[in-house]
Amino acid sequence: MTTEGTNALLFLPEAAFDALASIATEYREALTSAAASAAQAIADAKAKAEAAAQKAADRDGDQEEDPEEQEAAEAGPVAAAWKKISAADRKKITGEVLDVLRSRNASIAAFGRMLANESASTVDGAVQMAHSLATHSARTQVDFFSAVDDVIHNAGIETGAGHMGDQRYTSATFYRYSTLNIRELVDNLDGDTDTALQVTSEFLRAFPLAVLPAKASGTAPHTVPHLIHVAVRTDRPINLVGAYETPVPATTDGYLPASLAALDEHAGAHIRMLGNSRIAGAAHTALVDTEFEHLGDRTDGLDHLVDSITSIIAKHIA
Repeated sequence: MTTEGTNALLFLPEAAFDALASIATEYREALTSAAASAAQAIADAKAKAEAAAQKAADRDGDQEEDPEEQEAAEAGPVAAAWKKISAADRKKITGEVLDVLRSRNASIAAFGRMLANESASTVDGAVQMAHSLATHSARTQVDFFSAVDDVIHNAGIETGAGHMGDQRYTSATFYRYSTLNIRELVDNLDGDTDTALQVTSEFLRAFPLAVLPAKASGTAPHTVPHLIHVAVRTDRPINLVGAYETPVPATTDGYLPASLAALDEHAGAHIRMLGNSRIAGAAHTALVDTEFEHLGDRTDGLDHLVDSITSIIAKHIA
């Protein structure tokens, strides 16, 4: 039994805190009595175990206490104290707590949740996200740094660096990919199509503009994509990462033009092989003026792209 948290990570809507607090308040008397009984029983069991361990240590030398054995020993008094609560109240408390654990919001509906101890609360995420991949070969850069302890240095106690190290990073033209299963999102939201469309719209805006915070102070990675392409398919997602199975070569124009051309060409190859009957709609927006033949309609900016794609989705889930 732990006094600092749960033995599992809980991913719950913000409203769940108030709901759990209300349950605890409603059954305060029964829960307080059971908790006190369990605490006393655990204290008695712990004192008995410590006495037995001391006797064993006196005979055989020092023995470390096994945390798993201690937890198992404490589970007995807790279970016994729980059973002192009336069967009717136990059923009500359990049901209400499970309802809270199984509750979900838009984030859980989109990205899923897994709770090992309560399988009914598991939600399969509607979003799948791939690792970013450089479109070309790139060398790892080494950033050497050192730190000096000014107090020791000024006192003349010692000279030189107090710490030395290095950080490794790379800078590249990246391809990023994600997919959102609209049908699963609607199911996770219990058929609420309006909320599903709102989540979809916000996701389409957030994903291409997201900046990961790691090492942000030393890298300032505040760039935006040169090309954003979205396709609505009625069959299954298609990841175009295969466009960069052969790394884009370096040119005097950099890596970007060839990377964009490779993506467009690869998308065209998919259409020639699979056809486009399963593409409900596709569109793109870009920082460059290049025409992309196989990436759907060109839209004037991200907002128009999101509105266009959301409108297509709305027609199919109406």
